[in-house]
Amino acid sequence: MNTLYRLMILLLLGLATIPKVAGQTVAFSGGWSFEGTDAGVSSNSLIALSDVSYTGVNKLAVNPYTAGYTSLGVNVQNWSASSCNNTEYVQFGVQPVGTAKLTLTTLTFAFARSPTGPQNLTVRSSVDGFSAAIYTAAVAEYYQVATLTFNSPEFTSQTTPITFRIYACNPSAGGGTLKLDEILFNGSSLPVTLISFIAKPEGDRVQLAWATSVEHDADRFVIERSADLGEYLSLGEVAAKGTTTTRQHYGFTDYHPLPGENYYRLRQIDHDGTSHTFRPVSVVVQTDALVAVVYPNPADPARIHLRLWNASDASVRLLTLTGQFIPCRLDRRLSEADLIPQHPLSTGIYWLEIQADGRKRVSRVLIR
Repeated sequence: MNTLYRLMILLLLGLATIPKVAGQTVAFSGGWSFEGTDAGVSSNSLIALSDVSYTGVNKLAVNPYTAGYTSLGVNVQNWSASSCNNTEYVQFGVQPVGTAKLTLTTLTFAFARSPTGPQNLTVRSSVDGFSAAIYTAAVAEYYQVATLTFNSPEFTSQTTPITFRIYACNPSAGGGTLKLDEILFNGSSLPVTLISFIAKPEGDRVQLAWATSVEHDADRFVIERSADLGEYLSLGEVAAKGTTTTRQHYGFTDYHPLPGENYYRLRQIDHDGTSHTFRPVSVVVQTDALVAVVYPNPADPARIHLRLWNASDASVRLLTLTGQFIPCRLDRRLSEADLIPQHPLSTGIYWLEIQADGRKRVSRVLIR
């Protein structure tokens, strides 16, 4: 059983091991074995593989997957017999997930032809717009293995997809086939990826939330704020999970944001002192905004807690989804209030309507 096929079975059964961590990177291997499918398999959750596609050519209509270099391989036909061009190719790609960075080190694949199949083969990549050949070879009727090694900056620490195309030409007949099998990548990715980082204004404060998909040796996150993307002030720290391959969620509240534009960024500090700084996000704090935040939401059936901003004299009403008014008592405190229904509320969704100085704000409340 070939390596990729075994990897596919292990992943489906949930028996694949966590990628081996080396230094500050996570190794990965992945590829396409053509065991009756054009889908790729990756050993690393930070690296995604495309399906193999065919442009200007096609797989054999009958028995497209036959005996290959290892187990089955794919047969591609209808190559132009009159000229070599760049309009007929087999395409596949690899891309980092989230904010991960991808480094490719090698690409290998097995290739052969039928007696009337294409006699020349070329590989190009998207890093230069498919302009230059990075591999060329004569195609024989027996399987050969191509090995491409990458050490240029274009294949190092990339945050966007890298696509490859295999071109072939000079068949003695259009029905001649190019046989491909065991397309395999090796490389690495940075072990920490930030899936999202969100800043949301809530009156006199800003709520920050972020999530990671993978962490390795992470110690803490430092939250920083700037007024102009120049000098950043540290606001606080949140402990990281450490080493994990499952999604983690974090939060932080800035209780004293600046009026107007605020820029926030995260710095991840690893246990060995290594620092990773992520791109900043911006948010505008409007000091005169009418704000009423339900917390927690879902709320309790007998009491809805509100945090109020610029709403000390506001009228507050609770409505059903059909607009029916629900009698409630409002107990106010400084910047906060409790809305007490006359009778405990049934589970469901309600509208909270707040009006002050000619302004109205409606938000949704969920009762658990």
